[in-house]
Amino acid sequence: MPNNISDAEAARRLIRKLKRIYRFKKGVIFLADAAYGQKDLYNLIVNEMKSQAFIRLNPRGTQQPKTLGPHDRPLCHANLEMSYSCTCTDHGERERVRHKHRCPLKTADRHELLKQHPNGCPARDPHFSQGAAYGCTKYIDVTDDPRHRLDRSSPLFQEKIKERQAVEQYFSRLGDREVEQTTHYRLRTVRNQMTIAHITLSLTALAAAAMGRPEKIRCYRTFAQAG
Repeated sequence: MPNNISDAEAARRLIRKLKRIYRFKKGVIFLADAAYGQKDLYNLIVNEMKSQAFIRLNPRGTQQPKTLGPHDRPLCHANLEMSYSCTCTDHGERERVRHKHRCPLKTADRHELLKQHPNGCPARDPHFSQGAAYGCTKYIDVTDDPRHRLDRSSPLFQEKIKERQAVEQYFSRLGDREVEQTTHYRLRTVRNQMTIAHITLSLTALAAAAMGRPEKIRCYRTFAQAG
C-alpha cells in the first residue's frame, strides 16, 4: 500500500482483496480499532459485504452531537447517558429502524448511578415517578447508518473486542520489526524476517501451554525464570 493514503482507505482496499481471495460468506465479523470507525467503511462492510463491523468508537477527531454521550447513546434532560433498550423496526411504506434508549436510573446497570443520585432523576422528569414510572425514552434513527446501528454494549461485541485486544498484544511484540525499523530493504528478506518472528512467537505460546505456564506466553525471554 502507498503511504499517501489514510488507514481507512488502505483497509477498504485490503477488505476487497480479502473478498476476492478468500470469498468469505455473509455474516463474517471484521474487528478493527477506533481509527477505522468511518461511516463509508461501515457501509462497505455492512451494506455491501453483508457482514458485521465491530469497531470501537473514537471520540477524538469526530464531532459528536452534543445530545450523544461517550458511548454514542443519547443524553437525557439530566445530562446522563441513557441505556440501550432495544431495536424497533417500523414496517411501513419505507422500513424504519430505530434504537430505543431509556432512563439509565431505571435499567439493570443503574447501581452506580443510583449511588450518585439517591434522590432519583436530577431533572425531576415526571416520567421518572409518575404513571408507570418507566423513565424517559429517546430514539435514534439508524435506518441508513450502520455505524450507529451497532450495539456496543452487547455481550457479543464485548467478547469480540477482547479478541481484538489479544491480536493487538501479539502485534505489539513485533514492533521492532516494523517496516520503519527493519534494517533490511529487500521485500523477500523482510518477509523471511517476519516469518521467523511469527514462528518464534507461536513456539513461545506452544511451550507456555505445554508447560502449563500461561503467564509465560508473552515473550520467550520470560522462560529465563520458568525453571
